Amino acid sequence: MKIYTEKELITGIRNHDSAILEFVYGTYFPVIEGYVIHHYGTRDEAKDVFQEAMIIVYNKVKSDELELSCKFGTYLYAICKNIWMQERKKYQLHAEKLRQQPLVVNDPGPADDPLLQNHLTELFNKHFNNLSEDCQKILAMYFNNFTIEDIRASMNYKDLHHAADRKYRCKKSLIKRIVNDPLFKRLKNETR
Repeated sequence: MKIYTEKELITGIRNHDSAILEFVYGTYFPVIEGYVIHHYGTRDEAKDVFQEAMIIVYNKVKSDELELSCKFGTYLYAICKNIWMQERKKYQLHAEKLRQQPLVVNDPGPADDPLLQNHLTELFNKHFNNLSEDCQKILAMYFNNFTIEDIRASMNYKDLHHAADRKYRCKKSLIKRIVNDPLFKRLKNETR
């Protein structure tokens, strides 16, 4: 693989030179991917961060605002790192807000029977509140459409498999508690 000078890289980016762009992606993306994954991100998030950084670089190159005082790779890495830190900060603020919001069940039962709906909501809340604090947090995120990756990061789990397993076990526990509740059995019989 050919090595390019800083000037050749800048000129190539300005001119959309495919060989230069392939070199930049092939050389620097693996480093950025490693950084993002090491800091609780995914490969797809690393791609997004890298793409956003390349757009910033391209815009600076096009407007002649880019003056490198370091190597191109160092400059690109710094941009990617800043983008990822901002993303993590936004995510953490969103997760914190979610923890402070009460859980809302969007569809607890048939909309045409308010009494049944109230019973089901009470049943759900009773058993949800009896779950461990961790399970409550995990399921609150799950019910609010957080991804398994979001849950993993928020709960500080080491890998996605563990996060998915915990979500599954918490959900299974909640369902089992509700289904075994005498009120649920009575409501089930009444609605047949």
